[in-house]
Amino acid sequence: MEVEVPEGEPSLQTVLSVFQTGVIKKVEAQPTAKDTIIAPITGKVNQIVVSQGQKVSKGDVIAKIEAMKTLIEVKSNLEGTVAEIYVKEGDVVKQGQPILKIV
Repeated sequence: MEVEVPEGEPSLQTVLSVFQTGVIKKVEAQPTAKDTIIAPITGKVNQIVVSQGQKVSKGDVIAKIEAMKTLIEVKSNLEGTVAEIYVKEGDVVKQGQPILKIV
């Protein structure tokens, strides 16, 4: 297993953090349109963290995708209210596929 250690952080602390959380890499989704969050990687939707009508801020975790036995947190880079969720837990998404719409 490879673990990327951010510059300036102790290696042991980073590795222990990975084992405690199960999250190895955090990825921020890029919107395709002004109001759509897309899957940053191909994988299985492990968890949808938000619900329709919920307010989200930039940096909030909106979903978790499992790819190659790695759990990836998808964070919002938009602020607003979740208008529509296009996927459900257990779905397989492809990189670039819309996950949800924020207005």
